[in-house]
Amino acid sequence: MFKRSLVSFGVFLLLSSVAYAIKIPVDKSKIKKVEDAYTKVWEKIYGGKEDDVAYGIVALENGESAIVGTCKSFEAQRTDICVSRMSADGQVIWTILLGGKKEDEGKAITRAADGNLFVLGRTKSLSKNYDRDIYVAKVSLEGKLLWEKAMGGERDENAGGIVGTDDGGVMFAGDSESFTKRYRDIYYGKLTKEGKTVFARTIGGKKTDEAHALTRMKDGSITLVGMREVDRTHYEDFFIMKMNQEGKTLWTKTFGDYDDDSLEGVTATMDGGIVAVGKTRSYGSEQTDLTVMKLNADGKVMWHKIYGFKYYEYGNAVTMTQDGGFMLAGGTSTLGKGSHSVYMLALDKNGALVWSHVYGDRNRDVAYGIARMSDGSVVSVGESDSFSRSKNFYMIKIKSKK
Repeated sequence: MFKRSLVSFGVFLLLSSVAYAIKIPVDKSKIKKVEDAYTKVWEKIYGGKEDDVAYGIVALENGESAIVGTCKSFEAQRTDICVSRMSADGQVIWTILLGGKKEDEGKAITRAADGNLFVLGRTKSLSKNYDRDIYVAKVSLEGKLLWEKAMGGERDENAGGIVGTDDGGVMFAGDSESFTKRYRDIYYGKLTKEGKTVFARTIGGKKTDEAHALTRMKDGSITLVGMREVDRTHYEDFFIMKMNQEGKTLWTKTFGDYDDDSLEGVTATMDGGIVAVGKTRSYGSEQTDLTVMKLNADGKVMWHKIYGFKYYEYGNAVTMTQDGGFMLAGGTSTLGKGSHSVYMLALDKNGALVWSHVYGDRNRDVAYGIARMSDGSVVSVGESDSFSRSKNFYMIKIKSKK
């Protein structure tokens, strides 16, 4: 039986030193067709007669993985959070549904220190106020729900990212409408391994601030990426915040140009920095371009690349490859057969393109999550309605030809 826990909230405004956008050098590259470095191992569609979309993936042992998404099939009640454990060849080992009788949505998944799974989403079923709250759950590797918890206030919260902590607990991030008078603020917190609240806080300015993803750094700190709506321009800017596992802010960065810029995914690097991906309408983009950047441990931008064509290109997730480079996953409306195609790019450690490819068919195919498997291959997940009347989980596994 779920019991709602009392939460103490702290409200913090960003320092004035980051209340404006700063410009950084950017390299807008022309993408060449490069298709020799990686090859497809398998491509799978998984779902039922209703809409089912995968948003997050985490690697397990022996090439297996666990994915999280939002499902209407499998006897879901309206929409449920669905978690599946997958074999190395893309077969379903088990699937469980989380939530209740109302709308529940899955967003991200990660490993706990004990090897089990932490799941992030948002829930209407577990909320007492008929709104949508942040949802955090712990699930065993055998598919058993260990605990679940809703976090939030009297208005809607949105899920962003989740990471495990050294003490076996979990940190989450998203955004909230509950603790501000008008706009959304970044909302983040920490739970113990038993699901008890350690802290829950908001951070933001006078307009909208959102957290879209989290990653754990080499030194154990946590980095959050998303966007801020900057007062002086009224556009969205890239936002990055580094904090320790107690939630203390170490530094923040806000930057962009004179249109909408947002970060959607992030991964840690071996040298203590991060690589983040997202989308931009700035820097001379014709519509929306895919953006990717590397920052060092102190938040200095080491390189910033933009890849795009005539219409819409965007990055949703990123992971390190076995050779120290990076694999990006997202979508494109310029390339491919359908309205949107899965768009994957491999970069070297300096951000130079070494491979790119589109996948999908005649309708909408988009990748939302990506992870490197224990065998060095990469699996990306998302949605597809190219092969059925409804949306299905889309999964693709690729590996290096080297």
